[in-house]
Amino acid sequence: MKKQIQRRQSCLWLLFMIVMTGLNAQTILYEENVGTPTATTLVQNYSGWQNTEVLYIGDGTCDVRLSSASLGYGLASGGGNVMLNDTVKWFQISGINTSTASTPNLYLGIRKTTAVNGANLLVQVSTDSLSWTTMTISDTLPTGTGTSGWYRVHYNGLPVCGRLHLRFSNSSSSDCRIDDIAVVDGEEIVLETVADPVISPSSGLYYESQTVTMNTVTEDAVIYYTTDGTAPTIESTVYTSPFSINTSTTVKAFAIKEGMYDSEVVTSNILIQDTNSLVSLPFDISTNSTTAHEDITMMSGFRGYHLGSSYADGSAKFEATHVGEATLVAHLDSAPEHLSFDLKGKVGGSSPAAYEGATIEVSESVDGQTWTIFAAFSDPDIPLTEYGHFTGMTLDPESRYVRWRLVEAIKGNTQLNNIVISKYTGQADTTAVVDYLHAPVSCYPNPTNGQLYFTDGGMQILSMTLTNLCGVDVLTWAAPVNSPLNLTSLPAGTYLLTIRTAAGTMHTKVTKY
Repeated sequence: MKKQIQRRQSCLWLLFMIVMTGLNAQTILYEENVGTPTATTLVQNYSGWQNTEVLYIGDGTCDVRLSSASLGYGLASGGGNVMLNDTVKWFQISGINTSTASTPNLYLGIRKTTAVNGANLLVQVSTDSLSWTTMTISDTLPTGTGTSGWYRVHYNGLPVCGRLHLRFSNSSSSDCRIDDIAVVDGEEIVLETVADPVISPSSGLYYESQTVTMNTVTEDAVIYYTTDGTAPTIESTVYTSPFSINTSTTVKAFAIKEGMYDSEVVTSNILIQDTNSLVSLPFDISTNSTTAHEDITMMSGFRGYHLGSSYADGSAKFEATHVGEATLVAHLDSAPEHLSFDLKGKVGGSSPAAYEGATIEVSESVDGQTWTIFAAFSDPDIPLTEYGHFTGMTLDPESRYVRWRLVEAIKGNTQLNNIVISKYTGQADTTAVVDYLHAPVSCYPNPTNGQLYFTDGGMQILSMTLTNLCGVDVLTWAAPVNSPLNLTSLPAGTYLLTIRTAAGTMHTKVTKY
């Protein structure tokens, strides 16, 4: 159920205004908006009940479940609700004081199916928990196609007493869910909900400082926000004007307005790549295809243009059929110093003779327009069955672009991966060379939903480290490293797995969904 941080204050304010204007007021005697369970749980085991003074009793089969988007009555579409789908499920609320009321009424949200009109939900009332009276719904719910969803319903004629008991059960096996239970003296006034604020920019990876803006379509609503990942409250910062961020930031916000329910809390995870660092990562080709000249989205500062296509291992593929057109450009965010990368040939036939004539030209540029060639690699230098590691190349600190271009190929394809560009320091290069293992450790499945298995390829693994896109180490495993690796605690996204062995170090991209 939606969480309204200011709900009671808003209702009291509205009650005061109604009394002052002489209209029929509502007094809420009891209410329960089922919170958000972490999973399906039994009623009597659920710790998220709103009113701890009320006794909840179940027979062991009544569930509190997560909600999903629903039709009709809007409030009962978030958080959790109580599920009743057979004749032995029920739960009871005891201890509601209606002694001060003149006309106590029961309101609740009910989710009906297309064929059932809500009569299968049995609502009973008692003053002693021994003798029960079945209540009759005061509303007529529609039936037929397109009528499934949440509705706000009303039961009148509750007794006046100091300790009232309510019991809810189901007379059939049809799916029935209830939420937003309220006992009201008088007629309930259903409040509108403030529209969720919109945070810009939305969640994503950015390569420069961002200006954050927020707005809601609800006029005169006040937006509260945080930038440390915590949930905002009315004690948080009030949004008054756009502000800038230059580091990765989680922005959370919600909006309130007197006389209305508060909005949901919305989140924007804004990841900003450190513009002062040059790092080594494989390519992100999750949205690429085998079509010629696909634009490839790069990770951590690399921005790609017009490659022939790509391979599933994350490497860029330079196709022989696109000589002069298969190009990769790395756009650098600061002054570079040294360059290294891996190349491997792809045999196009049954023998090495099917791969021949390939030449990869490497250039640098200050402006991305005028290029200076500083290296070229041809088929005698490029291994066919494993990656060859090429290093020792010095870059001009003024350069902001590095380009790989296929300038000659008769047969076969060439793969490029594992680029390392060290940042210019004005001193001797201290960046460690990243060696690609010729008998690499393999990880699977990738992408993964939490468990990542690997084979060591005969290598002695010393340690493994998982790093996020911001360069922060999120998980580390020390020897002995056992399979599988458990990533279930991590949010969905792309990570870099660094594997250190006695023979060298390798990087591989891991995607968690």
